Amino acid sequence: MSGQIFGPEFNISSSSFACDLDFKNGNSSAFFMMNETSLSVPGNHGIMEWFAREIFYNVISVVIWFFFGIGIMGIIGNILTIVVFIKLGFSETIHMSYLALAVSDLCAIITTIWCGICYSPLIEILLNRFRIVTELNLFANFTCFWPHLAFSKTTALITAWISLERCLCVVFPIKVKLIITRSVTKIVLLVIFITGCGPVVFAYTGRKSEWRFDPMQNQTRFYMFKNAVKDLNLLNRLAFSLYSTVYPVFSWVSVIVCTTFLIIKLRQSASWRKRNVTAPSNDTIYRNQTQERGISVKANRITKTVVAVAIIFIVCSFPISISVFFSSLMREFSLSGRLRYLVSLNASIILVPSEINSSVNIIVFTVMGTRFRSTLFKILCRK
Repeated sequence: MSGQIFGPEFNISSSSFACDLDFKNGNSSAFFMMNETSLSVPGNHGIMEWFAREIFYNVISVVIWFFFGIGIMGIIGNILTIVVFIKLGFSETIHMSYLALAVSDLCAIITTIWCGICYSPLIEILLNRFRIVTELNLFANFTCFWPHLAFSKTTALITAWISLERCLCVVFPIKVKLIITRSVTKIVLLVIFITGCGPVVFAYTGRKSEWRFDPMQNQTRFYMFKNAVKDLNLLNRLAFSLYSTVYPVFSWVSVIVCTTFLIIKLRQSASWRKRNVTAPSNDTIYRNQTQERGISVKANRITKTVVAVAIIFIVCSFPISISVFFSSLMREFSLSGRLRYLVSLNASIILVPSEINSSVNIIVFTVMGTRFRSTLFKILCRK
């Protein structure tokens, strides 16, 4: 295994270059010979590597079931969330943001499930069926890990936007509808999706693929391997820098600051209501107080929903954010370094909380939102 799950992936060694030359000469077996020789670990690290490899192959079989179990529930939950918010309409702009969040979460879950397939016996059948020759980790990077990074960071940016939007509602309760209109929300969400998913194109520029005739198999097969062009490698590193540092830091700081502010405001609001509970002197005052209390309760409920979504995001995104960040700093923390099996094990485990983050929002919306809950029950109980 010589590709990287997370981190710059284009340290072209002499063995990979020789492999590429053998490809051009029609020798496809050199590709797999390179993979086997890269597994050997000389020196005192051999025992550690063997032990880590054994743990990885034992743990990954269990993790795959988590991918499928959580993923199926997450796909159903996000589809229901999308349907519910479409039925509720978009008179409130935050519904548009919740819908975009569900779409991004749905895509992130699909990539995680595909990751489970990539490390299951099924992948060999699929690769042979479609005549694809590639290194497994290289293929997993190309088809699931990079897309998952893109959609998970898009989710992070949308969560930051939702938190900021709610803060503006609290600070400017009257003017906010003039500041954040439906058109503004659409533009912001579109920019977030382009910003979050766009850099993955830079990562794909570091891949090279083509159809070649394999004389050993007597058939034309599709080969995928690393690109040795340095300029394309720089684009890959740019994408990784955005996903490992820029996006996580920006989203984390935004979400933490906004969530802290919202929690403080919720406590101040609760304290103010306790101090100002008075008996109404007539029916008019009673109706006014009831109306104001209803508006306040609705606003606080929306704020609590945003806080819950933000806290879940902070807790569940912490492992993958830290892992990607350290992989950008530690050269050995890659599948081409001494810690390659530790990286494989770590990458498979940290995707679980990331998948949970993308799957549980429907529970938050159901518990916190009365309109969401009633609409969801109508959909599920409709005959």
